Amino acid sequence: MTYELDRRTRRDEDRRFITPAAFFAETFPGLAATHGHLVAEGMAALDAPPLTLEVEGAAWTLSRVGDTIEVRHGPADGALRIALTAEQFSDWAQNQITFNGFLVMRALQVLEGQIRDVSVWDSLWIALLEGWPVTDMRLAFRDRHGVPLDLAAAFAPDDDPADIAHFLREAGYLHLKGWLNPADLARISADMDRALPHYSEGDGKSWWATLKDGARCCVRLQDFVDHSPTTAAILSGPTWDRLRRIVAGQDVLAEVPVEGRVIEALFKPLGVASGPSDVSFHRDCHLGRHAYVCSRLTIGIPLTATPGDNGGLRVVAGSHRVAMPVEIAKTRPYLPVVALCAQAGDLTVHLSCTLHEATPPVFAERQVMYTEIPLAPRAGAVGPMDTSVGEIRDRMDDIHRAAAD
Repeated sequence: MTYELDRRTRRDEDRRFITPAAFFAETFPGLAATHGHLVAEGMAALDAPPLTLEVEGAAWTLSRVGDTIEVRHGPADGALRIALTAEQFSDWAQNQITFNGFLVMRALQVLEGQIRDVSVWDSLWIALLEGWPVTDMRLAFRDRHGVPLDLAAAFAPDDDPADIAHFLREAGYLHLKGWLNPADLARISADMDRALPHYSEGDGKSWWATLKDGARCCVRLQDFVDHSPTTAAILSGPTWDRLRRIVAGQDVLAEVPVEGRVIEALFKPLGVASGPSDVSFHRDCHLGRHAYVCSRLTIGIPLTATPGDNGGLRVVAGSHRVAMPVEIAKTRPYLPVVALCAQAGDLTVHLSCTLHEATPPVFAERQVMYTEIPLAPRAGAVGPMDTSVGEIRDRMDDIHRAAAD
Protein backbone atom coordinates (compact mmCIF):
# COMPACT_ATOMS: atom_id res chain seq x y z
CA MET A 1 0.00 0.00 0.00
CA THR A 2 1.33 3.45 -0.91
CA TYR A 3 1.60 5.70 2.11
CA GLU A 4 0.03 9.14 1.61
CA LEU A 5 1.52 12.31 3.03
CA ASP A 6 -1.88 13.88 3.66
CA ARG A 7 -3.02 12.84 7.13
CA ARG A 8 -5.40 15.75 7.71
CA THR A 9 -8.69 14.66 9.25
CA ARG A 10 -9.78 17.93 10.90
CA ARG A 11 -10.62 21.44 9.73
CA ASP A 12 -10.24 24.64 11.70
CA GLU A 13 -13.69 25.78 10.66
CA ASP A 14 -15.19 22.75 12.42
CA ARG A 15 -13.66 23.60 15.80
CA ARG A 16 -16.07 24.27 18.64
CA PHE A 17 -16.01 24.45 22.41
CA ILE A 18 -16.25 20.93 23.85
CA THR A 19 -16.81 20.18 27.53
CA PRO A 20 -15.42 17.01 29.11
CA ALA A 21 -18.93 15.82 29.92
CA ALA A 22 -20.02 16.14 26.30
CA PHE A 23 -16.82 14.63 24.91
CA PHE A 24 -16.86 11.54 27.10
CA ALA A 25 -20.60 10.99 26.67
CA GLU A 26 -20.90 11.65 22.95
CA THR A 27 -17.51 11.33 21.23
CA PHE A 28 -15.46 8.94 23.34
CA PRO A 29 -17.61 5.79 22.88
CA GLY A 30 -17.15 5.85 19.11
CA LEU A 31 -13.42 6.53 19.37
CA ALA A 32 -12.98 3.71 21.89
CA ALA A 33 -14.87 1.29 19.67
CA THR A 34 -12.70 2.18 16.66
CA HIS A 35 -9.28 2.89 18.16
CA GLY A 36 -9.47 1.63 21.74
CA HIS A 37 -7.46 -1.48 20.89
CA LEU A 38 -4.54 0.69 19.71
CA VAL A 39 -4.53 2.57 23.01
CA ALA A 40 -4.75 -0.66 25.01
CA GLU A 41 -1.87 -2.18 23.04
CA GLY A 42 0.25 0.91 23.63
CA MET A 43 -0.56 1.01 27.35
CA ALA A 44 0.39 -2.64 27.76
CA ALA A 45 3.61 -2.37 25.73
CA LEU A 46 4.80 0.79 27.49
CA ASP A 47 3.46 -0.02 30.96
CA ALA A 48 1.43 3.20 30.94
CA PRO A 49 -0.65 4.16 33.97
CA PRO A 50 -4.28 5.24 33.71
CA LEU A 51 -4.90 8.93 32.99
CA THR A 52 -7.00 11.06 35.34
CA LEU A 53 -8.12 14.42 33.96
CA GLU A 54 -9.33 17.03 36.43
CA VAL A 55 -11.30 19.89 34.91
CA GLU A 56 -12.91 22.54 37.09
CA GLY A 57 -13.66 20.29 40.04
CA ALA A 58 -14.67 17.15 38.13
CA ALA A 59 -12.49 14.15 37.24
CA TRP A 60 -12.50 11.45 34.58
CA THR A 61 -10.14 8.46 34.41
CA LEU A 62 -9.11 6.58 31.25
CA SER A 63 -8.04 2.98 31.93
CA ARG A 64 -7.21 -0.15 29.97
CA VAL A 65 -9.81 -2.90 30.24
CA GLY A 66 -8.83 -6.02 28.32
CA ASP A 67 -8.18 -5.10 24.72
CA THR A 68 -9.76 -1.65 24.84
CA ILE A 69 -10.10 1.38 27.13
CA GLU A 70 -12.91 2.83 29.17
CA VAL A 71 -13.65 6.09 30.97
CA ARG A 72 -15.26 6.53 34.36
CA HIS A 73 -15.94 9.43 36.68
CA GLY A 74 -13.49 10.14 39.47
CA PRO A 75 -9.74 9.74 40.06
CA ALA A 76 -7.79 6.48 40.28
CA ASP A 77 -4.83 5.40 42.39
CA GLY A 78 -1.56 5.27 40.50
CA ALA A 79 -2.88 7.34 37.60
CA LEU A 80 -1.15 10.16 35.82
CA ARG A 81 -3.14 13.16 37.12
CA ILE A 82 -3.41 16.20 34.87
CA ALA A 83 -5.39 19.35 35.66
CA LEU A 84 -6.74 21.30 32.69
CA THR A 85 -8.94 24.34 32.35
CA ALA A 86 -12.13 23.92 30.35
CA GLU A 87 -10.56 25.82 27.46
CA GLN A 88 -7.43 23.65 27.59
CA PHE A 89 -9.51 20.48 27.54
CA SER A 90 -11.46 21.67 24.51
CA ASP A 91 -8.26 22.37 22.56
CA TRP A 92 -6.65 19.11 23.71
CA ALA A 93 -9.71 17.05 22.78
CA GLN A 94 -9.55 18.45 19.23
CA ASN A 95 -5.77 18.00 18.76
CA GLN A 96 -5.21 21.75 18.70
CA ILE A 97 -2.51 21.37 21.34
CA THR A 98 -0.87 18.46 23.15
CA PHE A 99 0.30 17.96 26.71
CA ASN A 100 3.78 18.75 25.42
CA GLY A 101 2.50 21.99 23.90
CA PHE A 102 1.13 23.02 27.29
CA LEU A 103 4.43 22.01 28.90
CA VAL A 104 6.42 24.18 26.51
CA MET A 105 4.09 27.06 27.39
CA ARG A 106 4.64 26.24 31.07
CA ALA A 107 0.86 25.88 31.36
CA LEU A 108 0.40 22.19 32.23
CA GLN A 109 -0.45 21.16 35.78
CA VAL A 110 0.90 17.66 36.45
CA LEU A 111 -0.57 16.76 39.85
CA GLU A 112 0.87 13.23 39.97
CA GLY A 113 3.09 11.30 37.58
CA GLN A 114 6.29 11.51 35.60
CA ILE A 115 7.26 13.33 32.40
CA ARG A 116 7.65 9.93 30.75
CA ASP A 117 3.97 9.21 31.47
CA VAL A 118 2.96 12.61 30.06
CA SER A 119 4.86 11.84 26.85
CA VAL A 120 3.36 8.36 26.58
CA TRP A 121 -0.15 9.73 26.98
CA ASP A 122 0.47 12.29 24.25
CA SER A 123 0.99 9.31 21.93
CA LEU A 124 -1.89 7.30 23.38
CA TRP A 125 -4.23 10.25 22.92
CA ILE A 126 -3.30 10.71 19.25
CA ALA A 127 -3.87 6.96 18.84
CA LEU A 128 -7.38 7.37 20.25
CA LEU A 129 -8.22 10.48 18.23
CA GLU A 130 -6.62 9.55 14.92
CA GLY A 131 -5.91 5.80 14.87
CA TRP A 132 -2.12 6.28 14.82
CA PRO A 133 -0.69 3.12 16.46
CA VAL A 134 1.80 3.62 19.27
CA THR A 135 3.54 0.28 18.82
CA ASP A 136 3.75 -2.05 15.84
CA MET A 137 6.49 -4.64 16.15
CA ARG A 138 5.55 -6.01 12.70
CA LEU A 139 6.49 -2.77 10.97
CA ALA A 140 8.58 -3.50 7.86
CA PHE A 141 10.47 -1.26 5.45
CA ARG A 142 10.16 -2.30 1.81
CA ASP A 143 11.04 -0.71 -1.51
CA ARG A 144 8.57 -0.46 -4.38
CA HIS A 145 9.30 -4.06 -5.36
CA GLY A 146 8.93 -5.55 -1.89
CA VAL A 147 12.66 -5.82 -1.17
CA PRO A 148 13.89 -4.77 2.31
CA LEU A 149 14.79 -1.09 2.29
CA ASP A 150 18.34 0.11 2.94
CA LEU A 151 17.61 2.75 5.60
CA ALA A 152 21.03 4.35 5.02
CA ALA A 153 20.40 4.89 1.30
CA ALA A 154 21.19 8.27 -0.28
CA PHE A 155 19.64 9.37 -3.56
CA ALA A 156 21.43 11.24 -6.35
CA PRO A 157 19.63 13.67 -8.71
CA ASP A 158 19.48 11.08 -11.49
CA ASP A 159 17.93 8.32 -9.34
CA ASP A 160 14.40 7.16 -10.13
CA PRO A 161 11.92 9.77 -8.80
CA ALA A 162 9.45 7.01 -7.94
CA ASP A 163 12.04 5.35 -5.69
CA ILE A 164 12.74 8.66 -3.95
CA ALA A 165 9.07 9.39 -3.33
CA HIS A 166 8.45 5.84 -2.08
CA PHE A 167 11.41 5.91 0.33
CA LEU A 168 10.14 9.15 1.88
CA ARG A 169 6.72 7.66 2.50
CA GLU A 170 8.07 4.34 3.74
CA ALA A 171 10.87 5.60 6.03
CA GLY A 172 9.75 9.16 6.78
CA TYR A 173 12.93 10.90 5.62
CA LEU A 174 15.43 11.25 2.77
CA HIS A 175 19.16 11.82 2.30
CA LEU A 176 19.66 13.45 -1.10
CA LYS A 177 23.29 13.43 -2.22
CA GLY A 178 24.89 16.07 -4.43
CA TRP A 179 21.82 18.10 -5.35
CA LEU A 180 23.31 21.57 -4.83
CA ASN A 181 26.56 23.32 -5.77
CA PRO A 182 28.91 23.56 -2.75
CA ALA A 183 30.21 26.90 -4.07
CA ASP A 184 26.71 28.36 -3.67
CA LEU A 185 26.59 27.08 -0.11
CA ALA A 186 29.90 28.75 0.70
CA ARG A 187 28.41 32.04 -0.49
CA ILE A 188 25.35 31.49 1.70
CA SER A 189 27.59 30.81 4.70
CA ALA A 190 29.25 34.18 4.11
CA ASP A 191 25.78 35.74 3.80
CA MET A 192 24.95 34.41 7.27
CA ASP A 193 28.02 36.08 8.74
CA ARG A 194 27.17 39.35 7.03
CA ALA A 195 23.54 39.19 8.12
CA LEU A 196 24.27 38.51 11.78
CA PRO A 197 24.84 42.17 12.81
CA HIS A 198 21.32 42.97 11.58
CA TYR A 199 19.83 40.74 14.31
CA SER A 200 19.66 41.36 18.05
CA GLU A 201 18.33 39.45 21.01
CA GLY A 202 14.64 40.05 21.54
CA ASP A 203 14.03 41.29 18.00
CA GLY A 204 11.38 38.63 17.34
CA LYS A 205 13.25 37.23 14.35
CA SER A 206 16.20 35.42 15.93
CA TRP A 207 16.80 32.76 18.57
CA TRP A 208 19.65 32.87 21.09
CA ALA A 209 21.43 30.37 23.34
CA THR A 210 23.83 30.56 26.28
CA LEU A 211 27.31 29.10 25.88
CA LYS A 212 29.21 27.34 28.65
CA ASP A 213 31.28 30.48 29.27
CA GLY A 214 28.07 32.46 29.85
CA ALA A 215 28.12 34.31 26.53
CA ARG A 216 24.89 34.72 24.56
CA CYS A 217 25.01 33.52 20.97
CA CYS A 218 22.60 33.82 18.05
CA VAL A 219 21.61 30.36 16.81
CA ARG A 220 18.77 31.03 14.35
CA LEU A 221 18.10 33.75 11.77
CA GLN A 222 14.56 34.14 10.47
CA ASP A 223 13.71 36.31 7.44
CA PHE A 224 17.12 35.22 6.17
CA VAL A 225 16.20 35.07 2.48
CA ASP A 226 16.17 38.89 2.47
CA HIS A 227 19.91 38.79 3.23
CA SER A 228 20.92 36.08 0.75
CA PRO A 229 20.31 36.38 -3.02
CA THR A 230 21.96 32.98 -3.49
CA THR A 231 19.44 31.35 -1.16
CA ALA A 232 16.58 33.04 -3.03
CA ALA A 233 17.99 31.80 -6.34
CA ILE A 234 18.15 28.20 -5.09
CA LEU A 235 14.59 28.24 -3.75
CA SER A 236 13.23 29.66 -7.01
CA GLY A 237 15.47 27.64 -9.34
CA PRO A 238 14.89 24.54 -11.49
CA THR A 239 16.61 22.07 -9.12
CA TRP A 240 14.31 23.08 -6.28
CA ASP A 241 11.24 22.90 -8.50
CA ARG A 242 12.20 19.40 -9.60
CA LEU A 243 12.83 18.34 -6.00
CA ARG A 244 9.44 19.65 -4.97
CA ARG A 245 7.69 17.71 -7.73
CA ILE A 246 9.57 14.49 -6.93
CA VAL A 247 8.85 14.46 -3.19
CA ALA A 248 5.22 15.42 -3.79
CA GLY A 249 4.56 12.16 -5.62
CA GLN A 250 0.79 11.74 -5.82
CA ASP A 251 0.21 14.34 -3.08
CA VAL A 252 -0.28 18.05 -3.73
CA LEU A 253 2.11 20.48 -2.04
CA ALA A 254 1.54 24.18 -1.53
CA GLU A 255 3.28 26.86 -3.57
CA VAL A 256 5.56 28.65 -1.11
CA PRO A 257 6.57 32.25 -1.94
CA VAL A 258 10.30 32.92 -1.68
CA GLU A 259 9.96 35.70 0.85
CA GLY A 260 9.71 36.43 4.57
CA ARG A 261 10.20 33.39 6.76
CA VAL A 262 10.38 30.87 3.95
CA ILE A 263 13.74 29.65 5.31
CA GLU A 264 15.73 29.82 8.55
CA ALA A 265 19.52 29.91 8.83
CA LEU A 266 20.99 28.16 11.86
CA PHE A 267 24.36 28.46 13.56
CA LYS A 268 25.35 25.35 15.52
CA PRO A 269 28.08 26.65 17.88
CA LEU A 270 30.26 24.63 20.19
CA GLY A 271 29.58 24.57 23.90
CA VAL A 272 25.89 25.43 24.13
CA ALA A 273 24.78 25.21 27.76
CA SER A 274 21.10 26.15 27.36
CA GLY A 275 18.65 27.52 24.84
CA PRO A 276 16.93 26.45 21.60
CA SER A 277 19.94 25.18 19.67
CA ASP A 278 20.28 21.40 19.37
CA VAL A 279 16.88 19.90 20.18
CA SER A 280 16.60 16.25 21.23
CA PHE A 281 14.07 13.90 19.63
CA HIS A 282 10.76 15.55 18.77
CA ARG A 283 8.16 15.77 16.03
CA ASP A 284 7.29 19.01 14.30
CA CYS A 285 3.65 18.25 15.15
CA HIS A 286 4.42 17.39 18.77
CA LEU A 287 3.04 20.70 20.05
CA GLY A 288 -0.29 19.93 18.40
CA ARG A 289 -2.33 20.31 15.20
CA HIS A 290 -1.16 17.03 13.67
CA ALA A 291 -4.67 16.34 12.34
CA TYR A 292 -4.90 19.80 10.77
CA VAL A 293 -1.59 20.20 8.93
CA CYS A 294 0.38 16.94 8.61
CA SER A 295 2.40 15.85 6.90
CA ARG A 296 4.51 18.87 6.09
CA LEU A 297 7.98 18.42 4.63
CA THR A 298 11.07 19.99 6.18
CA ILE A 299 14.11 20.26 3.92
CA GLY A 300 17.54 20.77 5.42
CA ILE A 301 20.40 22.42 3.51
CA PRO A 302 23.71 21.72 5.32
CA LEU A 303 26.21 24.49 4.62
CA THR A 304 28.95 22.56 6.39
CA ALA A 305 29.48 18.80 6.45
CA THR A 306 27.77 16.69 9.11
CA PRO A 307 29.99 13.60 9.12
CA GLY A 308 28.41 12.07 12.22
CA ASP A 309 31.35 12.49 14.56
CA ASN A 310 30.57 16.22 14.70
CA GLY A 311 26.87 15.91 15.35
CA GLY A 312 24.03 16.33 12.89
CA LEU A 313 20.51 15.23 12.10
CA ARG A 314 19.22 11.86 13.34
CA VAL A 315 15.83 10.39 12.56
CA VAL A 316 13.74 7.49 13.84
CA ALA A 317 12.80 5.47 10.77
CA GLY A 318 9.09 4.74 10.51
CA SER A 319 8.11 7.04 13.38
CA HIS A 320 5.60 8.76 11.10
CA ARG A 321 3.80 5.41 10.95
CA VAL A 322 4.12 4.49 14.64
CA ALA A 323 3.53 7.16 17.30
CA MET A 324 6.52 6.36 19.47
CA PRO A 325 6.48 8.71 22.49
CA VAL A 326 9.16 11.37 22.42
CA GLU A 327 10.57 10.43 25.83
CA ILE A 328 10.83 6.79 24.73
CA ALA A 329 12.71 7.87 21.60
CA LYS A 330 15.22 9.65 23.82
CA THR A 331 15.85 6.60 26.00
CA ARG A 332 14.77 3.25 24.49
CA PRO A 333 13.60 3.66 20.88
CA TYR A 334 11.94 0.59 19.42
CA LEU A 335 12.41 1.67 15.81
CA PRO A 336 15.73 2.15 13.96
CA VAL A 337 17.64 5.39 14.60
CA VAL A 338 19.50 6.64 11.51
CA ALA A 339 22.13 9.40 11.33
CA LEU A 340 22.00 11.44 8.11
CA CYS A 341 25.68 12.17 7.49
CA ALA A 342 25.36 14.89 4.87
CA GLN A 343 28.02 16.84 3.00
CA ALA A 344 27.79 20.37 1.64
CA GLY A 345 25.66 20.00 -1.50
CA ASP A 346 23.44 17.33 0.06
CA LEU A 347 19.88 17.80 1.29
CA THR A 348 17.86 16.14 4.03
CA VAL A 349 14.09 15.78 4.06
CA HIS A 350 11.88 14.67 6.94
CA LEU A 351 8.14 14.60 7.50
CA SER A 352 6.59 16.64 10.28
CA CYS A 353 5.46 13.38 11.93
CA THR A 354 8.94 11.82 11.89
CA LEU A 355 10.90 11.86 15.13
CA HIS A 356 14.19 13.68 14.61
CA GLU A 357 16.90 15.40 16.61
CA ALA A 358 19.92 17.61 16.10
CA THR A 359 22.95 16.39 18.01
CA PRO A 360 25.47 19.09 19.03
CA PRO A 361 28.76 19.68 17.24
CA VAL A 362 31.83 18.21 18.89
CA PHE A 363 34.86 19.93 17.38
CA ALA A 364 33.67 22.56 14.87
CA GLU A 365 30.68 24.89 14.41
CA ARG A 366 28.08 23.80 11.85
CA GLN A 367 25.73 25.85 9.73
CA VAL A 368 22.49 24.62 8.19
CA MET A 369 19.27 26.04 6.75
CA TYR A 370 15.76 24.63 7.04
CA THR A 371 12.68 25.35 4.99
CA GLU A 372 9.22 23.84 5.06
CA ILE A 373 6.79 22.84 2.32
CA PRO A 374 3.22 22.33 3.56
CA LEU A 375 0.44 20.43 1.86
CA ALA A 376 -1.79 22.43 -0.42
CA PRO A 377 -4.88 23.86 1.34
CA ARG A 378 -7.83 21.48 1.44
CA ALA A 379 -10.79 22.20 -0.77
CA GLY A 380 -13.11 24.68 0.91
CA ALA A 381 -10.65 25.55 3.68
CA VAL A 382 -10.99 29.05 5.06
CA GLY A 383 -8.88 31.15 7.42
CA PRO A 384 -5.24 30.84 8.46
CA MET A 385 -3.56 27.43 8.67
CA ASP A 386 -1.72 28.04 11.95
CA THR A 387 -3.10 29.18 15.29
CA SER A 388 -1.73 28.74 18.80
CA VAL A 389 0.97 26.21 17.93
CA GLY A 390 2.52 28.47 15.32
CA GLU A 391 2.54 31.24 17.88
CA ILE A 392 4.25 28.97 20.43
CA ARG A 393 6.99 28.12 17.97
CA ASP A 394 7.54 31.78 17.06
CA ARG A 395 7.90 32.53 20.77
CA MET A 396 10.39 29.73 21.44
CA ASP A 397 13.31 32.11 22.00
CA ASP A 398 11.29 34.14 24.52
CA ILE A 399 10.13 30.93 26.25
CA HIS A 400 13.70 29.64 26.61
CA ARG A 401 14.92 33.00 27.91
CA ALA A 402 12.10 33.12 30.45
CA ALA A 403 12.92 29.59 31.62
CA ALA A 404 16.56 30.58 32.16
CA ASP A 405 15.69 33.67 34.25
